[in-house]
Amino acid sequence: MNRTFDNHFKKGCRTALGIPGISLAASFFALGALFKNSGLNAMQSFLSTLIGFALPGQVVMAETLIVNGTLLNILIAVFLTNARLYPMTVNLVPVIRQKNRPRWHYYFLAHFIAVTSWVYMLSNYNKISKENRFSFFLGLGATLWVLSTIATVIGFYTAGIISKKVFVAIIFLNPIYFMCMIVSVLNKLHIILTVFLSIILAPILFLVTPDWSVLLAGVISGIVSYFFFIR
Repeated sequence: MNRTFDNHFKKGCRTALGIPGISLAASFFALGALFKNSGLNAMQSFLSTLIGFALPGQVVMAETLIVNGTLLNILIAVFLTNARLYPMTVNLVPVIRQKNRPRWHYYFLAHFIAVTSWVYMLSNYNKISKENRFSFFLGLGATLWVLSTIATVIGFYTAGIISKKVFVAIIFLNPIYFMCMIVSVLNKLHIILTVFLSIILAPILFLVTPDWSVLLAGVISGIVSYFFFIR
């Protein structure tokens, strides 16, 4: 590991220990309590974040267990929930790609892609030189992964100590951080159009198809923005 890689890896780690890490760890802390209430044991909760590391999919898994869903139900629900990670990865890899780096490095790095790290990197990649983006994101993503895994276990063991209202409040910290990051990049026309068109379309589509309204609003808004500003 050369010095430049080491320095930017450490910089990514330090970044993760700030607001991104606090907000994401808070959500996984609440997730740990949800796991305990769903009947999972400590080891299962630990492995869920260690291996899975996809908060919405893990929440869906826990909720499906609570209502006694089958293994097939869990598999389908988690697969569909985590399908968002595919376009996120496709969108991120060109930003951090280096010419001579082996492909398996990117497969390894994909495990650390979460909404928090993805949004941060896409909002700040132009501040990092092309050759140092991989090492920075590795430090950022890996540290968030470690923090989230630890927070899951702590949340599991404190589920009976902290009130449910506190857990509910904590789990919203990461979505709030995510929205703040979105607002911070509302200086580009295609992002502004996508956000505000989604806000308009979502309630209208809810009247037609409540279950698919949010997804369809995002897809339609993204396609419209693409053809207007990017194509």
